[in-house]
Amino acid sequence: MFKYLIVFIAGFLFSALFMVILRAVSIKYKILYLKGVSLLGGLGLALSMLIALLLGKVIFNLYFSKEFILMGSAFIILAFGIIDDLKEMSVVNKILVQSLCAILLIASGIRTDIVYIGFIGNIIVTYLWILGITNAFNLLDIMDGLSSGVALIVSSAFLVISFLNHNLNMQIIIVSLCAAIIGFMLFNLSSKKLYLGNSGSHFLGLLIASVALTLHFAPLEKKFALLSPIIILWLPIIDTILLMVFRIKKGRVPFVKSNDHIAFKISLLGYSHNKTIILMFSLCFGFALSGVILSRVSNLIAIGILSAVFLCTLVLFHRLITVDNEIK
Repeated sequence: MFKYLIVFIAGFLFSALFMVILRAVSIKYKILYLKGVSLLGGLGLALSMLIALLLGKVIFNLYFSKEFILMGSAFIILAFGIIDDLKEMSVVNKILVQSLCAILLIASGIRTDIVYIGFIGNIIVTYLWILGITNAFNLLDIMDGLSSGVALIVSSAFLVISFLNHNLNMQIIIVSLCAAIIGFMLFNLSSKKLYLGNSGSHFLGLLIASVALTLHFAPLEKKFALLSPIIILWLPIIDTILLMVFRIKKGRVPFVKSNDHIAFKISLLGYSHNKTIILMFSLCFGFALSGVILSRVSNLIAIGILSAVFLCTLVLFHRLITVDNEIK
C-alpha cells in the first residue's frame, strides 16, 4: 500500500506544481488566458498524471503494452484540444480527431468483447462508446469542479473494480489520474482559478472511456453485470442524452451550445452553485456505487439495481423537463 501512496502523492504534488507554473505562464504571456482564467489546467493535469504513472511503472516494475496506446491516444486528443482552445475547431474536425484516437485504441485491442454481437458489432459499440463518453465529459465542463469532480468519482469506482480484479496496471493508471484530478480541483475551486479547457475535458473523457474498456467486470453468467461501466458513467451519459432531448424539444440543433444541461436546470430551481455541484456529485456517486455493486451480485439483484437506476432517471427527467415552464 505504501507504494500506491508514493504514486498518489507524486501525482498530487506534481499536479499542484504544474498548476502554479502553467497559470503563471498563461497570465504572463496571455496564452490560453480567457476572462482572467487560464485554460491550461488540463495540460497540467495530464503531465502530472504521466509523471506519476511512469514513477508507478518503475516502482511496481510494470510492463505496459496497450497502456502506452491508451495514454498516447489521450495525449493526441489533449494536443488537438489545446488547438481547439486556441481557435475553436469545427464539429466535423473534432469528430475526425476523436475517430482517429478511437481507431488507434481499437487497433491495439482496447475494445468491448461482448459475445452476443460479434466482432463487427464490438467495433461499432467501442467506437460509439469512445466518442460518446469523450464528448460527455466535455459537455459536463460547464461549472467549476463539475467535470473533474465527476471524473474523480467514476475513476474511483473503476479503481475499486481494478482492485477486485487484481489488475495492477490499471490500478496505477487510475491512482495517477485521481491524484492529478485532486491537484487540479484545488485550483479550479479556488480564487487562483484554472479551467480544464476543451483539452482537459476531452483528455479525461477519452481516458476514462478507455479505462472502462480495459477492465473486466463480470463472468459470462452474470449478463447484467456487463452494464456496470454504463451505470458507473450514468450521470455523464444521461446528462448528454437529456441535453439533446431538451434542445430538440425547443427546436434547436442538438450540437449547438445552450443552457439545457442538468446542472443549469437544477440551479434554475433555486439551488446555489455549491448545492448544485453537491447534488450532481451525489447523483454521480449513487450511480457509480450502483455500477460497482452491479458487477458483484446475482442477476436477480442486478435487475433490482437497474430498475432503481431507471426509476431515478425517469423521476429526474420528469422534474427537469418542467423547469422551463415553472420559470416562465
